[in-house]
Amino acid sequence: MKSKLEFTSKSKLSRALTLYYGGSEVCAHSHSFGPAIRQHYLLHYILNGKGKYYVNNKCYELKKGEGFLICPGKSTYYKADKEDPWEYCWISFDGYDTGTILKSCGLSKENLVFKDNGNGSFKDNILTLIHNYEINSNNEYALLGQLYLCFSSIYDLSDSKERNTCESYADKALDYIYNHFSYDIKISDIAKYVGIDRTYLYKIFIEEYNISPQQYLISFRLNTAVNLLETTKMNITEISYSCGFRDTPTFYKHFKKQFNVTPIQYRKSIIDYIKLS
Repeated sequence: MKSKLEFTSKSKLSRALTLYYGGSEVCAHSHSFGPAIRQHYLLHYILNGKGKYYVNNKCYELKKGEGFLICPGKSTYYKADKEDPWEYCWISFDGYDTGTILKSCGLSKENLVFKDNGNGSFKDNILTLIHNYEINSNNEYALLGQLYLCFSSIYDLSDSKERNTCESYADKALDYIYNHFSYDIKISDIAKYVGIDRTYLYKIFIEEYNISPQQYLISFRLNTAVNLLETTKMNITEISYSCGFRDTPTFYKHFKKQFNVTPIQYRKSIIDYIKLS
């Protein structure tokens, strides 16, 4: 393996899961990075050696076969061991389904370290992902498929059994949003589908996603709108209605609030980016 290998994805699509970049590195003795804040989620997996990961005023001592999660917006610092420096690989990703995926793998802002639950399959899958990017970088679906395989290797089976026994209210609410967001649905409709009252639904969303059901619904619609702005020639009114907004001014207001630009300005920036690429 090369001492350092890195790729950067050209994808700008807003979707459930997007791969941004990744790579691998054989670190020098006491090599360190940070303190720094990252824009997206990162997973580091230790192939050999050991080192330390500092975050939230805690220090995690990690070794071969273990990994750690870096969350966006969190200041982190990590350092290779002086005697046995680590060799690791990493992937960066994000998307509106990332929180759910990480939780199913037993990872969160409170649980930041993991082990390969598949007898070495995570290592094989992440190295295959990095290798595939070198030879097949234009096939984004193949790369995303391999990324999902990485998550399958650290999937928390005990959590899966619990969910199969009693389906999560949050998951059921998201299922309703995913399938009905383009309609004029209300939070009371979601609560009725889940089988709980609005107050309890609000509490669940705050605990699970740190935002209200209404905020989640609006954000989901806006992310879908971004995807349509990037990948179609639909006009703004069509996109507005397709994403569940009942009028264009409301769509403009929420879009500008979340992205600091109007839908037209955003689409123009994408066109300008493509021309420069």
